Amino acid sequence: MSQTRKTFGVVALLAAAGLALAGCGKSTTASPTTDVATSASAVASATDPAQPKWDPCTVPDSAVSTLGLDTTSKSDKVSGTTFDGWKVCGWKSSDKTYDFTIFTSHHTLDEYRQRSDYQGFAPTTVGDHQALQYQHAGALNALGCSISVQIPDGTVDFDVLNRYGTPGLGDPCTIVRRLADGLAQYIPSA
Repeated sequence: MSQTRKTFGVVALLAAAGLALAGCGKSTTASPTTDVATSASAVASATDPAQPKWDPCTVPDSAVSTLGLDTTSKSDKVSGTTFDGWKVCGWKSSDKTYDFTIFTSHHTLDEYRQRSDYQGFAPTTVGDHQALQYQHAGALNALGCSISVQIPDGTVDFDVLNRYGTPGLGDPCTIVRRLADGLAQYIPSA
């Protein structure tokens, strides 16, 4: 793969992650400088009502690997960063053709419908939850697809982003549908 293709793939991945989180929280990249600050930060995060209650990284590795995801690639960050108001967990596909991320937040399906950086909204269901399938507007449209699922205190967002320049890419909407359905039993109930 040429250096240009690799660079575009990295830019596309970072842009998709940024679009998914744009306007939804501030970055928290600063590190506390003392043990007391670290302890206080951990307590604040654990009790912060702005933080989603469900952590997608609690999905069992066995469920993830059964769906063709590489459990050793598991990460609770987007581009090495965490974001206030979101819990995130992501994996690479075992065949290295796409990245899969689950985001949880207090946002609603209606809020997603209002965003101009998404398009192609289609109402659907995942398990017994109302959901909305959509794609990013613009250049990333053909590479990614998302399904946001309504839960009692917000949404769970399933996101697939094909790796640019990789041969044999599948339809991202078909892939995200398969993954969301395969993990529906782990989504918090109403």
